Amino acid sequence: MKFFIGFIFLLYGFTANAQCEKCPPTDEKANYCYTDTRFEGLCAKFVSDKQYFYFAKKKKAKRIDINFDKVDDLLTYKGLTLDKKLKLTANDLLFIQLAIETWNVEKKKIGYDFLSSGLGIKVLKEGTGETPQKGQEVVVHYSGFLENGEKFDSSRDRNSPFTFRVGVGQVIKGWDEGVLNLPVGSRAMLMIPSELGYGSRNVGPIPANSTLYFDIEVLDAK
Repeated sequence: MKFFIGFIFLLYGFTANAQCEKCPPTDEKANYCYTDTRFEGLCAKFVSDKQYFYFAKKKKAKRIDINFDKVDDLLTYKGLTLDKKLKLTANDLLFIQLAIETWNVEKKKIGYDFLSSGLGIKVLKEGTGETPQKGQEVVVHYSGFLENGEKFDSSRDRNSPFTFRVGVGQVIKGWDEGVLNLPVGSRAMLMIPSELGYGSRNVGPIPANSTLYFDIEVLDAK
């Protein structure tokens, strides 16, 4: 499935956007809208934390229930083609495949503010203390996750906060940059692209070129 979609990307070029004004209105506010210049008149609207989306064709939108965690299973799409109420064409199905593939990437970015470096920060709790300065000793609690949600490390599980000097290269670049933007008392999710993490190296349970997610809380800075 992924090979087929990747081939289509190379063959035609990929253009997608989140311009919901191009889509017919629905009862729910969408978090992301997908259109593609190769599929005139088609639109997919996605809502966070829902196992369905809205597919629009010729200005008419219909809700389609689907398990986004199983879209690599060909039977998922076969089920859509067999649903006589949907009346999907092969062209519709290809559009839906591309839309869902894109949504599964984009939904992970919702709620994050992205810095110019590519680091994403989603604040879970606003801190009221001072913002750490470069070279200070910072104490944090953290849990680290891979893109598939697998936890690979956690100071919380060990009940042992982690201490390091921020901004001087003792930790990965994403940590240095992220913590320097979080006042003491803050708790946030950091989305760290591989170039700000471990790059092309395999490190323990972390595969090469991994985007990493850290739930990090700044406890102290001195």
